[in-house]
Amino acid sequence: MKIPRTANAVGHIDDDLITAAAESKTKAKRSPWLKWGSIAACFALLVIAGTAILPSLFGGDGGTTDKYKDFIQTGESAIIWPWKYQTVYEKYTELKYDGIEYLGRGREVSASHVGEIIGNHTVVGYDEINSGKKYTEEFEVYKLKDAAQSQFVAVKMEGKYYVFKNDKYAPPSTLGELFDLMDLSKVIELNTFSENGDGPNKNHFVLNNDDYVWEVLAGCENAPFVEDEKWVAHDREYYSFTITSETLGVYKGAMYVTVDGYLWTNAFNYQYLFNIGEDAASKIIKYAKENSTEAEYEPYQNTIVGKITEITDEYILLDDSILCANPDDGITYKILLNDLRISRYAESGAIRVGENVQITYEGEIDESNTIDSAISASDVVISGGDVLIPE
Repeated sequence: MKIPRTANAVGHIDDDLITAAAESKTKAKRSPWLKWGSIAACFALLVIAGTAILPSLFGGDGGTTDKYKDFIQTGESAIIWPWKYQTVYEKYTELKYDGIEYLGRGREVSASHVGEIIGNHTVVGYDEINSGKKYTEEFEVYKLKDAAQSQFVAVKMEGKYYVFKNDKYAPPSTLGELFDLMDLSKVIELNTFSENGDGPNKNHFVLNNDDYVWEVLAGCENAPFVEDEKWVAHDREYYSFTITSETLGVYKGAMYVTVDGYLWTNAFNYQYLFNIGEDAASKIIKYAKENSTEAEYEPYQNTIVGKITEITDEYILLDDSILCANPDDGITYKILLNDLRISRYAESGAIRVGENVQITYEGEIDESNTIDSAISASDVVISGGDVLIPE
């Protein structure tokens, strides 16, 4: 039995960042390990992956820029929250219906993509902190338009719809079989792409229209699925298209088209690789080059970094002047605690006044430097010398 290769859940990872992270780990061996002032051990579990990132790589309006004087080390925290601090889609993640086991993808889908109701069904959740205590709840389950019910459904929880995907690894034998399971041209819009990677130092473009790309791929219905755990795009010439799809529950995933004739994507949890042939690949690449305009690099998420100066029941104040070469360039941001995904950090004590943190947010920062769409926080270490990786 072949073991499926799990695709990167974050989406694009640039070679430069991978190299930087590897170098950082080497340096960390000569430095003391740092721990985040976390919730007490009995309160939450932390899994942190340290990554070295230059300040200029952070994105978002009003976010960190090259005004910062040092490297910023960020610990990307995956906190297993106590049950009361979890959102409904974090609590209830497993659905079994008609012999199929679906897992929640943690992403909301608009009502316009939702089809007819299937019925009320039990969705299961487990409290990992409380010895895996099992919880069950009845929710309405719906079909999703343009995707086979055997692969995707929507579950309505607290008035919103969330995508659930068949968790079984059963890749289609051909690209045509994948098209039979979902109308890819309707559920995926290929908007931006880059050459040989997706980092800020690459060339980025906006595709004028993606109809021709899907037309070419639809003509590759006999392209075979390739089972190759060692296959990578980074040792060949390729074009990287960004995939965001509400129906598939994917945010900024990736689809690679290589010059030597391969199509790769991580949009389905596992690596899907098809041999579409050099002719089809060259048509897609040629069309993309001739029907696009240059664009700015877009980070995976918007972030700001700074020191917490105040925490109330309604907001957090974050001052980034401590990071600036010139303190007068500093900005104080007001982060509203209007969403459980961010308020739980303050309420639980996961972040405290005086700590340096990175705030991740959606949308934009308004003219008063207020953020009303923050979704997470993580610790950062500012280092002008040796590199320190949070544990």
